Amino acid sequence: MNRSTKILLAISIVALVIVSALTFVSLSASPNSSAKSQANDIAKEKAGIVQDDYFGNFTRKKQYYSVGGLTKNNKYRYVIIDAKSGKTKTVDLNDAPVRKNVVQGVADRYSATKILHINLGMYKGKPTWEVAFKNKKGMIGYNLVDFRSGKSIQIINNI
Repeated sequence: MNRSTKILLAISIVALVIVSALTFVSLSASPNSSAKSQANDIAKEKAGIVQDDYFGNFTRKKQYYSVGGLTKNNKYRYVIIDAKSGKTKTVDLNDAPVRKNVVQGVADRYSATKILHINLGMYKGKPTWEVAFKNKKGMIGYNLVDFRSGKSIQIINNI
């Protein structure tokens, strides 16, 4: 094999590896992108959300997708979608604490150094936030927070 053939073979192998890696990344993200797109469509149809700015994937005993955003009347609203049945629950922000206040409350209560995610779903029939965080020890914790009151329902810490 001459030198130019070896170079061409090496370039082909590198190109194949890059294309394979990009395809893998694209396919890995595809289910979440599809779920988000479908959830946004449902939020527009069922809850009248016209400008979404939040998507969550809550998994406990059941899986829920949630979308939050403004309606055409500039009211902030969330829609919680049961991933299996497609049933929805719409909740208006009204008197409930805003998402950033829930995050700040968890950070303060458990000395969180980093918030990993905040997802909205249903827990024991009620809208509930799940906040995942890292604490000072570098351990992971999960805090379930009541949507309306902002009070802690359940804590799993130091995992």
